[in-house]
Amino acid sequence: MAAASGSRSGTKKKNTASSRTKSGSGRRAQGKKAQNTKGIRQEERAIANEILLIAVFALCILLFLCNFGVIGPVGNAVSSVMFGIFGMVAYVVPVLVFVGLAFRISNRGNFFASLKIAAGILLFLLIGVALELIGGQAASMESYSVTAFYTAGADTKMGGGVLSGSLAWILEHFLGMVGAVLLVIVLSIICLVVVTEKSFVGGVKTGGRRVYESAREDAMARRERARQRRQETEKRRTEEAKEREEEEARRDARKILRMDRKVSGVMPDLTLSQDPKAAGAQDGPEPAGIRRGGPADAPARAQKRAGADPDMPVDPEKIRIHSAARKQEDDPGVTAKQKVTEEIPAVDPLEKSYRDADVFRDMKRMEPLHITLEPVGGQEEPEEDFRFYPTEGMEEEEEGWERQPDEAEPAHPYPQEAEKEPVPEPEDTAPGQEETPLPYDTGRADRPVQEGSLPGKAEKTVAAASRNASAKTEEGDAPRPKTPPRPYQFPPLSLLKRAENKNGLDAARELKNTAAKLQQTLATFGVKVTITDISQGPAVTRYELQPEQGVKVSKIVGLSDDIKLNLAATDIRIEAPIPGKAAIGIEVPNKENTVVGLRELLESKTFREFPSKLAFAVGKDIAGKVVVSDIAKMPHMLIAGSTGSGKSVCINTLIMSILYKAKPDEVKLILVDPKVVELSVYNGIPHLLIPVVTDPKQASGALHWGVAEMENRYQKFADWNVRDLKGYNKKVEEQRKKGDPDAPERLPQIVIIVDELADLMMVAPGEVEESICRLAQLARAAGIHLIIATQRPSVDVITGLIKANMPSRAAFAVSSGVDSRTILDMNGAEKLLGKGDMLFYPQGYPKPARVQGAFVSDAEVSDVVDFLKNQAIGNVYDDRILEKVKSMEGSAPSSAGGGTEERDPYFEQAGRFIIDKDKASIGMLQRMFKIGFNRAARIMDQLADAGVVGEEEGTKPRKILMSEEQFEQYIEECL
Repeated sequence: MAAASGSRSGTKKKNTASSRTKSGSGRRAQGKKAQNTKGIRQEERAIANEILLIAVFALCILLFLCNFGVIGPVGNAVSSVMFGIFGMVAYVVPVLVFVGLAFRISNRGNFFASLKIAAGILLFLLIGVALELIGGQAASMESYSVTAFYTAGADTKMGGGVLSGSLAWILEHFLGMVGAVLLVIVLSIICLVVVTEKSFVGGVKTGGRRVYESAREDAMARRERARQRRQETEKRRTEEAKEREEEEARRDARKILRMDRKVSGVMPDLTLSQDPKAAGAQDGPEPAGIRRGGPADAPARAQKRAGADPDMPVDPEKIRIHSAARKQEDDPGVTAKQKVTEEIPAVDPLEKSYRDADVFRDMKRMEPLHITLEPVGGQEEPEEDFRFYPTEGMEEEEEGWERQPDEAEPAHPYPQEAEKEPVPEPEDTAPGQEETPLPYDTGRADRPVQEGSLPGKAEKTVAAASRNASAKTEEGDAPRPKTPPRPYQFPPLSLLKRAENKNGLDAARELKNTAAKLQQTLATFGVKVTITDISQGPAVTRYELQPEQGVKVSKIVGLSDDIKLNLAATDIRIEAPIPGKAAIGIEVPNKENTVVGLRELLESKTFREFPSKLAFAVGKDIAGKVVVSDIAKMPHMLIAGSTGSGKSVCINTLIMSILYKAKPDEVKLILVDPKVVELSVYNGIPHLLIPVVTDPKQASGALHWGVAEMENRYQKFADWNVRDLKGYNKKVEEQRKKGDPDAPERLPQIVIIVDELADLMMVAPGEVEESICRLAQLARAAGIHLIIATQRPSVDVITGLIKANMPSRAAFAVSSGVDSRTILDMNGAEKLLGKGDMLFYPQGYPKPARVQGAFVSDAEVSDVVDFLKNQAIGNVYDDRILEKVKSMEGSAPSSAGGGTEERDPYFEQAGRFIIDKDKASIGMLQRMFKIGFNRAARIMDQLADAGVVGEEEGTKPRKILMSEEQFEQYIEECL
């Protein structure tokens, strides 16, 4: 029984489960059926809607054409009905009907869509009401008439028709014209808000805010322009006042030439100079009216103009120079034998050059001359004070005199100490006058009064005085020693122009907008960053980004092209990360570049206070700070970049920095210019050891002389038991202070500049490479430094040996990343902008710094060179060095890569084979060409010297440094 009951219960359970399964499957079948039915209905409804839209579209086109009378009589009748009902807006009724129907079908069941359609219909009627109120007859109708509205609309096609006209009549008669217009405007605005879903109040706020912002920006711009005009006016007034003060000072500070009563002539070798104690504090331009070295006939002409007797005897021993009692600030430099109570501080050469500029420019202009004569014979006659002004003819004579060479120089050890023997002052010297020799003029040598320059009887008087002076010299005067070269005068900074740059008022706003766009661009790609700093440089602006935790640096670097696209930039450079900062720098070019003038750098405190004489004003970095580097610490630099990138300007900047910082006895230059036209302008400056070298073979001789000079200096260091040039010069100074007559001369630092290395490597690669490598390895302590520039930074020009010994590099814009890696061992230079944009990588920098190089024009260089040449310091070249350079020209043995006749016959085949196999080993050459080990090793060494393969790395194969195209180019050019 139990078994039977159990079997029945099991059967029931199975039946229940099967019934549940059947009911579930039935429900699913019903659901599927309902879905299919619903889908079929939707498809049918969509087809019906599409058919309805097509039919309505055709009907609307037909109604639209009826309004223009192109459908015939039926069309005209239909058009009259529409104009009678709707009035003037009947033109757009077909279009609005189709748009409304399409909008309704596409938004079926949407309440807001129905509300918008209702608002659109009401707005359509309100437009008709407005047209009726403006040009209809609702205002003139006394009683309401549907026929009148219909007829007016059908005939005139104006007004609002029956619908809008009726509404207009009701509003006008119950609310009046003003009330009707006001109500129409309010309802129209409400309908527009409902249809467009745009806030009218928000639009008014936005418009008001824009008007306010525009007015505020205009006011700020006006205030800025007014401020600039005020500054310009104040600057102009200050300059005019300064010019007036200088003119008054020049007019008042004339030297008074005071003569004794017993005069017999004028000494022909008379020189005027200043007290050596005042020379240290004297840095300003010469303020005196009598200029040292001026025309010698000035006193005689002055006497003739004053009515004095030209035959009056003049005693040269009693000629003195006096200055009237002026204020100390009017002439602070005239301090010889003056009782000066105020201390005049020493002035930096650069500050001195500001005041020397006027002297250099006005060198040919003669100042008025004050001369006071005392008669002979002891008679008390009133002193005659008169001014001497040169006439046009005298100015021409003076210009011709100034072009004469400096043959007569003062016979004194130092020109600033060339002072006349002390003469006792006369007892009748006025208390308000002080004896003041002229300040030392470093622009020209002291010249004696020349006999031939005096006219008439005054010339005879001078000739007699000359004979008396020569007789005295023959009787017992000792001969004067030979005059050394005159001191070097630094060129004035006024010879350099200031850079003219435009400062935009909206620069800060543009930077912020770009930063926001950059942040939004990165956020689009899922990179969230924070802009921490913006540094605007002369050519590029760096945006410093700090990514969130978990963002890879490589992800930001990979988005460089997308960033460039969104910022519409010509090119960008990403520095990830910035050395010393937890940030990534993105450098974006500025829309308007700023020119960095050399004068701005030389005026900076950084350059003026730089301790080294080999200071190099490089330019400005990414933050706008002045970058000044020490060539002595580099100690050698390689400059490379494509044509027009700014290499030659950089070299000019380097040379000009040395000219403004060091004297010729402190730094000497050897310039090698195979291109002939770049550095030849510097011929004649006192810093040159030899003329600018333009012949490539003579250039190798100059480099060989540098090697010999280096070895000679090291021998001197060993003899004096010192380690470097600084210690040697210190020992020499100590010996000189002790009075040792056998003490040697101080040794200057030497900078050798090669403008184009590729030309030298093509003519004499072996000799040039050997000399460069020896100098780069050993010349630092000897005070000899190399600056090498090339526009072809390929491995056959910048060989591995040269590159290894040039620790400092400056990379300008190059064409490819291969050239960038050749210069810097990394990419980056191919993204530079040119025109002085460089990656400066001196020794000691962890990464290259982006710097905008300074600009100096050819005219400025010519002005500075002319200023240095006009100093007439003497023969600036060393003939002994010239002879040595000529004797060394081509005398050095060529290295393994120098001569083409020593190449192995298998050299070209071996090079192509190695490049093709991308593997370099001596055993492979042995097997390929069936040669011995020694010959294969010699071929491999020749390939290494040519830059085809790298140096040995133990048992590893050598690295391949050239491509097949570069090797073929090397064969064409060098073999």
